[in-house]
Amino acid sequence: MCRLPAFPTPGASARPTRRGETPRKRAQIDAFGQLVLPLVTRSTRVVDVGAGHGHLTREIAQETALPVVGFDRDAALVGRARTLSPGATPTFAVTDVLRDGLSLSTGDCVIGLHACGELGDVMVTSVARSRGTTLALVGCCLQKRRQVSRRPLRSVPDLDDRLDLPRSLLGLSNLAAGEEGVEVSRAENLAARERRLALHRLLSEGGAALRFGAEIEGLNRRTAQRDLSALVARAFALRGRPRPSRKAIDEAAAWARREHARARRLSLPRAMLARVLEVYVLLDRAAHLEEHGFEVEVGTLFPASVSARNLALFAR
Repeated sequence: MCRLPAFPTPGASARPTRRGETPRKRAQIDAFGQLVLPLVTRSTRVVDVGAGHGHLTREIAQETALPVVGFDRDAALVGRARTLSPGATPTFAVTDVLRDGLSLSTGDCVIGLHACGELGDVMVTSVARSRGTTLALVGCCLQKRRQVSRRPLRSVPDLDDRLDLPRSLLGLSNLAAGEEGVEVSRAENLAARERRLALHRLLSEGGAALRFGAEIEGLNRRTAQRDLSALVARAFALRGRPRPSRKAIDEAAAWARREHARARRLSLPRAMLARVLEVYVLLDRAAHLEEHGFEVEVGTLFPASVSARNLALFAR
């Protein structure tokens, strides 16, 4: 169900890693850029949506004489991108596409490398409404959206309600079956989940109802990659609560180890469906564009070791 063609991958890059760019990010940009550049040959402008630090934006600007603009809603990221991009090109702008929409002109080539959730859908629908535009997209984090669910872009009679997928289900697409996750290894991810479960128990023992996930509110989620004692100290200090005893922390850790192992066994069927869900959303986007007269190619763009979110869509 999930087998897709693989786009050709570039050879080892001779260019050095740019400032602030990790080797994995460089591999993603090299693969994506190789297939984007042919798309821009008949374009008049390149629009990078969700540009972040602007690594991809700079790569495309370096390889083409076209004007290239990077949009991001985070003013701090836009400022950082400008600092890393001395000179006139590319340009960067603070733009909230989800709030204000994406206004396109004939000849625009819209690109997005790991455009999260709803942002990917907005890019697809905006391009579909526009004339003479092209699109290159790798999506991720399908659950990141303002609405509580995602309805299909391509209407399917009698199935639309069944395909109205809630955020909790869309989040399954982030599960990675490989040893390497998006940021850290699977073993490190699982250990972090155990720590969060232990922290949840410790915070809840006072009798307060606490939903899962709320245990690290106010903290960066990467804090869970640290030692459990350090995580507990940060979380309890943030809430102004006294830190639990060493014995209580050890007991919570042992309980979390057992409960997490049980939860993993019960979640195996969900994990098996994660890639199916990701492929479904990709093909729903492709079908919507085809309905609007686009020629669409889909496939895997780089190995999962580079990023587990590796499904790409190119539309002309």
